[in-house]
Amino acid sequence: MKMNSYANGLIMICQLLLSGCTQGQKSQEVKTIKVGCPAVTPCYLPANNLKNNRTLIDDSRDILTAWYQCALQVDMIYQCQKKAQHEKN
Repeated sequence: MKMNSYANGLIMICQLLLSGCTQGQKSQEVKTIKVGCPAVTPCYLPANNLKNNRTLIDDSRDILTAWYQCALQVDMIYQCQKKAQHEKN
């Protein structure tokens, strides 16, 4: 029995379509990562080496900068904890 040329084409199309019906890999389960507040690091004040008035001014500026950075860290952690408490309620 002789097969028509269009029948060959239809069979090939059906095979291509059916190949998409195979079972693929299962997607991996998405793991939720709980992000908490940043870790607290200790605040240190710089050591001083006072020799003259200019050194005293520089030392004062360095100490104020260190306190400012420490206060920023405390405020950041406070805001994070406040937000977490608000989301919990």
